[in-house]
Amino acid sequence: MRLPVTLPAGTARFWVAAVAPSLAVIVGAYLLETHGRTIAAAGLVGAGLAAGAARFLASSRADRRYAKVLEHEVATQTRSLVDSLAATADAERHLRLVMDAVPDAIAVLDRDGRVIDLNESAKRLLAAPPNAGAGRSVFASLEADAAATVRERLAAAFRGEVQRFEVAGRREDGTKGLSAMLYAPVRERGEVTRVLALGRDITDQKHTEHQLQQAEKLSAMGQLVSGVAHEINNPAAIISGFAQTLLLDVVKPEQREMLQMIYDEATRIGRITANLLAFARAGGSQRTLVDLNDIVRRTFALRSYHLTTLNIAVTLELSPAEPKFWADPSELQQMLLNLLINAEQALVSVETPRTIVVRTATSEEEVRLEVADSGPGIAPEIRAKIFDPFFTTKPEGVGTGLGLSICYGIAREHGGRISVDSAPGRGATFVVALPRDPRREGRAPAPPSPAADTITVLIVDDETALRNALLRYLGRRGIQGHGVADGADALRALEQREFQVIISDVRMPGMSGREFMERLRRDRPDLMARLIFSTGDTFAPDTAALIKEAALPTVTKPFDFGELERVIRRVAAEADRRRPMASA
Repeated sequence: MRLPVTLPAGTARFWVAAVAPSLAVIVGAYLLETHGRTIAAAGLVGAGLAAGAARFLASSRADRRYAKVLEHEVATQTRSLVDSLAATADAERHLRLVMDAVPDAIAVLDRDGRVIDLNESAKRLLAAPPNAGAGRSVFASLEADAAATVRERLAAAFRGEVQRFEVAGRREDGTKGLSAMLYAPVRERGEVTRVLALGRDITDQKHTEHQLQQAEKLSAMGQLVSGVAHEINNPAAIISGFAQTLLLDVVKPEQREMLQMIYDEATRIGRITANLLAFARAGGSQRTLVDLNDIVRRTFALRSYHLTTLNIAVTLELSPAEPKFWADPSELQQMLLNLLINAEQALVSVETPRTIVVRTATSEEEVRLEVADSGPGIAPEIRAKIFDPFFTTKPEGVGTGLGLSICYGIAREHGGRISVDSAPGRGATFVVALPRDPRREGRAPAPPSPAADTITVLIVDDETALRNALLRYLGRRGIQGHGVADGADALRALEQREFQVIISDVRMPGMSGREFMERLRRDRPDLMARLIFSTGDTFAPDTAALIKEAALPTVTKPFDFGELERVIRRVAAEADRRRPMASA
């Protein structure tokens, strides 16, 4: 059986050039010995040797040329391969730079949740070390509930379903965060072999959304409170007015005590509505000369019962120097109330004696307010964040994270500062320092002396009982009054007689306080200096705008009738001084 043999072209040429001449020599020698043809054999051998040598030389030159061609081809292919590898490495490097530049997390996961590849943002989202690479489990930084959710979503993605969900976890700084995730299946030859995971930290976004929700709630509460404040304060003013009127009489001590209690509770109703309006206010702040001790007493009264039910003992250490300064009393009360609530919430989980100490102090330059609690204290790593909006260490649904940031804003608006001194296990002391303004303190108006002549007052209010209460009180104080129900009736009364002072409610059916003022400004501008506004809601946008625009004295319901009398006498005295000037 003959087997076909195939030799490469170069090999065949070599054998033809090198082996064939040798065979010719062997054959020639054989013929010489066998047949005795010595001369012929010698010639044949010589010819064979010459031919073989020539062919060998020719073959050697051909092989060298072929080797050079082959060497050149190998070098060319090698350079091409090296260039391709360099281009591939460059493309991979650029792709890695692009992936690491993306702020969202990008990772490739296997079925067990191990990371096959990830970018730098994914390392931060997974709270992985900077040098961490593939092989890390996505479940390492998740709590049990979150890990169960991720495992379920990952299994669904390997079934070919795109998954979108949110999951809680630990952020790079150790705080809790929330991430929005997208799992997309990666298919090879129709089979899901990997899952592409995209993640984004939405903690701050959720805080912003929560902030907007809280703002909407505050706005809705402001509208609600503003709507009912007028209706609440009017009856409170009536009760307060009659109580103050009866207190002018000589009554038995027990009756005086009851009347004083009625007046105090009516005033308390007014403070409660004022506090609600202050929390949801839409108007600007009003600075007056305030007594910090008085602010502390009134604010504590609003929270005292609730603190008692929680077995929290509160001690007031008030400065005997009467720390008075120029400030917005509603904002100060809001700040102190927030600090009390913050201390209260810190003490709820404490088993040791629960105590809060409120201190006031004063110097020539500033007044100080301190609120100290015996709670667990504040950890050093979060102390710098406690005044940030929406930062809270409380459970979900307990607090909004706005209380201390509001305190910080109020202190800054007053040109002051707020700080905290605390250590874990030693409680916390919040210190508020606010500057005093001696120049403005001197501007506080002194109570006017009673006028020699009888003062006449026009009272414009749609509440009949409130008009009667005020008229009776003023009558007992030697002031003549006349009451009407709206602005139109007031204009008619002013046509018939002159009044030194006009007290007008802002919100009334028919002609409102604004319309009444505009008619006076147009038809009787000389009476504008005699006008006093009264309202149960100084924080409603329209009321606040009117008060700011008019720049007139304003009294808030329920009235302190003694304070109202002082305002009436001051306006009447000013009107009397202007009358001779107008006549001249």
